[in-house]
Amino acid sequence: MKNFREKNKKGVIIIIAFFTLGILTLLGFYFLSFALTEFRISKNQEVSTRAYYLTEAGINEAIWKLKNDPVWKDSFAAEPGCVNWSADFTRNYTLNSTTTISIQNFRCAKGEIAATSTVKMAGNKTVQRALKVKVFKALGSLSEDSPVFSGAPSGETTIQSSLMNVYNGNIFSNNNLNIKLGSIVNVYDNPDTDAQEGQVLNVQNINISKSVLNASSTCAKNCCTAEICEKCPVNRINMPGIDFDSEEPGSYKNKAQKAQDQGQCGVRGEDFLGNLIVSSDKCIFTENEFENFLWDIGKKGTLFLEYKTNGQVSSVYYVIGGIDLKGERGIEINGVLIAEETINIGEKSKWAGDSGLNQLTIIDPGQGIASGLLTKGKMNFGAHTCFEEVNISGLIYSLDEMRLVSIPCVFNVEGGIIARKFSLTSVQSGLNIYLNNDIIREGIWGGPEPPGEEKPPYSQVVVVEHWEESY
Repeated sequence: MKNFREKNKKGVIIIIAFFTLGILTLLGFYFLSFALTEFRISKNQEVSTRAYYLTEAGINEAIWKLKNDPVWKDSFAAEPGCVNWSADFTRNYTLNSTTTISIQNFRCAKGEIAATSTVKMAGNKTVQRALKVKVFKALGSLSEDSPVFSGAPSGETTIQSSLMNVYNGNIFSNNNLNIKLGSIVNVYDNPDTDAQEGQVLNVQNINISKSVLNASSTCAKNCCTAEICEKCPVNRINMPGIDFDSEEPGSYKNKAQKAQDQGQCGVRGEDFLGNLIVSSDKCIFTENEFENFLWDIGKKGTLFLEYKTNGQVSSVYYVIGGIDLKGERGIEINGVLIAEETINIGEKSKWAGDSGLNQLTIIDPGQGIASGLLTKGKMNFGAHTCFEEVNISGLIYSLDEMRLVSIPCVFNVEGGIIARKFSLTSVQSGLNIYLNNDIIREGIWGGPEPPGEEKPPYSQVVVVEHWEESY
């Protein structure tokens, strides 16, 4: 009996042992299968990540070529042929990896880069990743991102007894910059861009006497913020030219004549009660005709240069001669007003018995449309310029000297000021200038594109507009 029991015990132990061994074997197979699955997942993830970064590297190489490869740079942005330009190349790597990169332009300086990477695995399996990126080059600056630009080697920029604030841009002068007699000049960087603004860029010297200049850098012969300035002093840059009255269709005078011929002009003059006093369907005036409009509207009247007339668009008004705003009158320009000779705004208070402060307003009609006040001669803003804050959204341009003296109100300019020679005197209320390269370009070109055969400048920066990933 005892032996039978011992045999039974041994039989149970053997059964339990086999059962346990079976469970352990199953667990072993499970953990082995789990480990193999994890290994395959890890390997796939590793290969997928490699494919992604190879694809990203291909995109970055294409962007580098757009910035640095002469053939790609010209083909991407330069006429003719850039509109439908395309290119592609392939990179073969070790570990059985290949990347194919292509670019297709939608228009000049705007296109889409596509990159696809393939990595081969064991068992003839492959992993593929694809990326698409839309890129473009923005239109470049005509004034070195400087809303204050003094263009002549013989014309100095002088600021005395004044407050001037420059936002999101630089000050550029082809000669000396003189800041004196208790002036404060602040030049502010634009925090929303990667470029370094807030600079004072001079071909000659920066001379400061009993005044304050706050800027991110000063780049001139006699003072140089070496870690920021690309060059001290900076190279001379020609003053951007305007086609005032050539025979070309894109000249301002011809634009005004075309608008006048097509009935697209509209001038309206109101007295101080809002009554309509004068009107005209012309865009081109003699000096006497324009002066008569200002006289007829009377003291406290306003002359409106309209942008829309009967649904037609005109923003160009041209005076053959000069302009003199005086005698407590106002001009509102919806677009651009051009004069062939000197423009005086508030230089005089009296006009045949009428006297007082005047008012100038310039409104930008919208993208691609020129706005501003332009002259082939001098431009002077005097002590009788305004009775309330001046707001100008446009280009202020003088092919000769520009002077702002004793302006009694805050003077705001969105766009830029470009002149052969620039001076600011006793403007304590403040001149505030906000860089807008679009407005500057439109004012110089007369619209969204350069006139004639001139090609638009593009920024060297390639901007990524949209990044799309696909498998």
